[in-house]
Amino acid sequence: MLLSRLVKCALVLWLLAFSQSQLYALELTEREQRFLQQHPIIKMCVDPNWMPYEKLDDDNNHIGFAADYLNLVAERAGFELEVVATESWLQTLQYARQRRCDIISMARDTEQRREHFVFSQSYTSYPFVIATRYNKTYVDDFNLIKDRTFAVVDGYAVVDYMQKTFPSTPLVKVENIEQGFEKVRNGDVFGYIDSTLAIGFHIQQLGSIDIKVSGQLNFSSSPSIAIRNDMPALRPILNKALDSISAQDRQAIYNRWVSVRFDKGVDFQTVMELFSIASVLLIATLYWTHHLSKAKNRAQDALAALNAIKHELELKNKELERLATRDVLTGLFNRLKIEDVLEQELERVKRFQSSVSLIIMDLDHFKSVNDDYGHQTGDLILQQLAELLLMHTRKVDLVGRWGGEEFIIVCPETDLVGAEILANKIRFEIEQFEFAQVGHKTSSFGLTTYRESDDIDSLIARADHALYQAKENGRNLVEMA
Repeated sequence: MLLSRLVKCALVLWLLAFSQSQLYALELTEREQRFLQQHPIIKMCVDPNWMPYEKLDDDNNHIGFAADYLNLVAERAGFELEVVATESWLQTLQYARQRRCDIISMARDTEQRREHFVFSQSYTSYPFVIATRYNKTYVDDFNLIKDRTFAVVDGYAVVDYMQKTFPSTPLVKVENIEQGFEKVRNGDVFGYIDSTLAIGFHIQQLGSIDIKVSGQLNFSSSPSIAIRNDMPALRPILNKALDSISAQDRQAIYNRWVSVRFDKGVDFQTVMELFSIASVLLIATLYWTHHLSKAKNRAQDALAALNAIKHELELKNKELERLATRDVLTGLFNRLKIEDVLEQELERVKRFQSSVSLIIMDLDHFKSVNDDYGHQTGDLILQQLAELLLMHTRKVDLVGRWGGEEFIIVCPETDLVGAEILANKIRFEIEQFEFAQVGHKTSSFGLTTYRESDDIDSLIARADHALYQAKENGRNLVEMA
């Protein structure tokens, strides 16, 4: 009987493993399957010190945000990853160019890098901000401080952006974020430029209360997996694996390395406990002297200082959270935030048997704006469009930038008729509005509402298809699916 039970358990475990492998089985072409048979091991270089995105630990294990994504990609595509250790990001780029590794886990697609690499689709995005000493004031416009000196990690794509956009700004290249922070502390540079999450992570993990975020660049990055350009067959495999990662998996990775990590900082409870013990011992020792009163005053001053620091860190946390969920250009919610809200709305709809509708829209012939007037004008038009959307949607609606000139509106407790009325209202207001430099523009809308068994992907796919139909049917239309 024991043997029979063991056999049954083994069978159940095998079935579970088989069903799990089938769940994420990728539909690979013969050429792609042949490539994986010839390359069962893919060598990978990473940024060795850029948390929470990624780093190499003391045993050269790849950890962080990118590591979770690449492990899922390798598992679902069916190859093994071999990490090639490097000492710096610049060495990572050098090793990849020398073909000592096949891929770079996280790299921005730039014109200069296309000489050596092809790139997968992007799997995340993040804005870049400026970290300065604690006593510097917040700067809204980088042009006001463009004559100051800034530290940047050598080889990062933001270096190219700074050299092209602000060619007169002095840059000091460093190997990693710790060196950048140190140069800020020593006064060697005015500020250090890096991504929001990387700076926020190091401020809190290292307890760097003397460093703060003091400004934001009009620059964001959407990194991909860089692939050596003599292995182009690997790109569609990686794209299929990335497509298989669900919104829930993406949110779980984000929470693991951003939400949880950011909540860690200076442990004020421990600090206060230690401070209280020290205060009690001090008071007991000096009780019989006239210094008792002075000791109490010093303790109160120290406690007030600690409370002030705690309050400042809480404000920093809120600002970092805002930057992590907002689109840099328009100030609207970004794609990650929209997906999170949609996930919550679908849970609510399923539980309470209510409704939610989704609208996806964009400006008609927007590419011609960039071609004829330049990208600065295009950015201004998108900012004005964002203001129009906020002005003419309801307080309960959530408006976000989906990508490029596409915007998305989540409409809770709204059926298809209500969503159509709202979309036509916005379409009319946009048509009547006179945009800066380009005058009047029209817009197209695709909308849908929740159906039983819908998930985020199916809901968005229907709305996107309806938008496509609006374009096909002549634009300046609202189509439903």
